[in-house]
Amino acid sequence: MTSRKIKQQRGALTLMLGLLLLMGSTILTLSSVRVGIMEQRIANNELRAKEAQQAAQAGLDYALARIAQGNNVDTPPPVTATGDATYDIVLTENERNNEICVLSRASARGDDSIEAVATECFQQQRLLKGGTGTGHAPLVLNGCLSGATGDPDIYPRDCTGVDEGEDCASVAITSSAEMSCLDTGHLDLHGGDIEDDDFTGSAWDQVFDISKDEFKAIADTGDPQFLWINSSSNWHQSLGSPAKPVYLVFSAAADCPKLNGNPTIYGIVYFENAAGCRSQGWGGATVYGTVVFDGDLNKLTANSRFYHWSRAGTDGERANLDRVRSASRIPGSWRDWD
Repeated sequence: MTSRKIKQQRGALTLMLGLLLLMGSTILTLSSVRVGIMEQRIANNELRAKEAQQAAQAGLDYALARIAQGNNVDTPPPVTATGDATYDIVLTENERNNEICVLSRASARGDDSIEAVATECFQQQRLLKGGTGTGHAPLVLNGCLSGATGDPDIYPRDCTGVDEGEDCASVAITSSAEMSCLDTGHLDLHGGDIEDDDFTGSAWDQVFDISKDEFKAIADTGDPQFLWINSSSNWHQSLGSPAKPVYLVFSAAADCPKLNGNPTIYGIVYFENAAGCRSQGWGGATVYGTVVFDGDLNKLTANSRFYHWSRAGTDGERANLDRVRSASRIPGSWRDWD
């Protein structure tokens, strides 16, 4: 009897140990599966977080492309990543101190817990100084003015009806020379002011925010809005329109050719040769925008009419005289938080 009971107890113990081992292995298996699932979730979350950060960076790249073209920052298209995950991007723009800072926020569609932000500041490189689309005074001189005959006209900006908060000045002439050197003679300024002793250095640097070499490189590409002229032949061709102004440069090699035959030019006309324009016997032309002389101007005659750019066409059809050439990232401005 005793031996039989012992055998029965051993069988029960074996069964119990087997059950315990089975339960233990089951628990270990379930734990392993759970750990695997957790690790997979963590890996997926890390992947989604990286994708969201990349989508936020893509938003900044999109903003840079828009800013480099002078366009407003709008909503970029959504980004589709691996596994058909889609990220919506919202861009927030803030201008300060000649910088444009953009915050890009990317969030996974259908999962608000996956989100990333990136912020970066950009700086635009412009064509003209001042950053205004209305341009400079109709006449800019790096020197003196004399000998104006025959009642030539300069029409400055008309500030009538301009909003109180807008900075508006009715300036006809800007010059580096003092007033005693600016003899307007028969020149009719139509109520415009003269800004004398207004700048130092060249008239080019006063008007343009681009080097002459850069300008010439653009002109050499064949861009019809940028012309670099080396010929000394008189100019009589009409150019540009209110919607598409031109930038016409007569280099030092061209001396200072006359504008005659009454052409109409929309944009900026620049004469590099200071000495050549002192007594060239000016012809006649109508220019909407700015005429720039890097030196003295003598013998401005009748049939010469210079209009401020704001008088070129209507507000709806007139383009900005200034334009954005490119944009660059500001080093050290990138961050991945609000």
